[in-house]
Amino acid sequence: MNSSSSTSTAQVVIAGAGPTGLMLAAELRLGGVDVVVVEQRASGTVGESRAPGINARSVEIFTQRGLAEKFLSRGKVLPGVLFSGIPMAPHNFDPDWPSALILPQHHTERILTAHAVDLGARFAWSTTVVDLRQDDQGVEVFVDGPAGPSTIRADYLVGTDGGHSTVRRICRIPFPGDEPLSWWVVGDVRLDSPPDGNGVFGRNKHIGTYQISRAEPGWFRLSLMRANPPADRSAPVTLDELREVMHDGLGTDYGLSEARWMSRFSDGFRQVTSYRHGRVFLAGDAGHIHSPIGGQGLNLGIQDAVNLGWKLAAVLNTGAPDTLLDTYHQERHSIAATVLQLTKAQTALIKPGAQNDALRAVVADMITVPDTCLRLSGILSGLDLRYPLGDTHPLLGRRMPNFTLSTDHGTTTVFDLLRPARPLLINFGADGLTGTPAVWADRVDYIEARIDPELTTNSWKLPVFGEVPACDAIFVRPDGHVAWVNPADSPTDPNTLTAALDQWLGTPADSRIAGTVS
Repeated sequence: MNSSSSTSTAQVVIAGAGPTGLMLAAELRLGGVDVVVVEQRASGTVGESRAPGINARSVEIFTQRGLAEKFLSRGKVLPGVLFSGIPMAPHNFDPDWPSALILPQHHTERILTAHAVDLGARFAWSTTVVDLRQDDQGVEVFVDGPAGPSTIRADYLVGTDGGHSTVRRICRIPFPGDEPLSWWVVGDVRLDSPPDGNGVFGRNKHIGTYQISRAEPGWFRLSLMRANPPADRSAPVTLDELREVMHDGLGTDYGLSEARWMSRFSDGFRQVTSYRHGRVFLAGDAGHIHSPIGGQGLNLGIQDAVNLGWKLAAVLNTGAPDTLLDTYHQERHSIAATVLQLTKAQTALIKPGAQNDALRAVVADMITVPDTCLRLSGILSGLDLRYPLGDTHPLLGRRMPNFTLSTDHGTTTVFDLLRPARPLLINFGADGLTGTPAVWADRVDYIEARIDPELTTNSWKLPVFGEVPACDAIFVRPDGHVAWVNPADSPTDPNTLTAALDQWLGTPADSRIAGTVS
């Protein structure tokens, strides 16, 4: 047990200031939660591209929080989605968002750090978690920082500290999965004799699929498979190792002269069996790791953060039951498992060998089939995501489309209404619905609205899924997922609405008679 000289408090401690931890900190602050982020680095981000892939679902989430333009103005929009480097026919799921965006991770971290700071999140830089102890009342997080050892007493701790998570190790949380068979080197490098154009993406019999692409002015990102595993898998990658791998696989190092970041990754895949352990949660790579082929890791972490953040805020500040936090694992674990399975397939396809070449040719042909391409694009873009929130309507569990709405106060959009991260009840003309039941009125934003006339039909079109029956009223969670609907032209059922509000927000002690929100 760590001996601490001082003690401070917070409602939530987040261990790790990568994209997942930063997004979670911002979501918690939107819910009024006092949060402190503990990060071992001295000042946050450094110049590293790391996880540059941002899919359409993440851009959608950033739009909902008013951040999308900051990403779009800095990133490179890709025309379509790749499956293990194989181009798929572009699907214009929604003209408002690109299919994919490439942005070096240090830019993502700068944007999200500023967002979290603006909302009031606290940061403890150059500070490491060394131990923790939890009981029924909270968590003691023992840390070591510039001023020496100290303790933070919190209601909950979330480990977003990556694949080598200290929080996961201290809690002895099992992390089952597949041992790595192959290894790659990756880095941001300067090349004195770079390939023509913006880089090279190819495949050969020695190292399978490889990539050298322009990341930013003066810098290239390279990713190449090693012909043999490294002698010491934990040893830092060196310039000499990069040169050796490039010469072995490509016959040249393109004048490699400098690197600002180098690392290695493998085809090992792991996922914890439970994302919750008492008052400790895991999110992002702390809970699931996989090869970066396909660019899904950062996006899974952003989704984890947006799912967990509002639930912690609801339990801490608005009286929701603690059991609400169990739905974090119930909703997110299976999503990550699906992505890990798909990433395994993509990783197999980039490896060298005649059998892999044949399999790659078969897959390349199969994804020309529209339905197959649509299915894979939906998963990789994140737009086909649905939580198990009921089967009485196909919109349940899916994210609410960003319709343009007309109200008595002017024109707005669904995502603009969701920006404060509060539950939202939208009435499109449901009979008998005059507001949120009064017992929840201070927790739910209620609005009467009309959809753009061009969309006022008997059905609505969703990305990937297609058309669903229109609704007269919808209850949307703070993360944008639909938790209750009243089908069009059906009488409003107050019992099902009450049940949904009770399930996701809890029953307040003050059980006043239902009233109207103006």
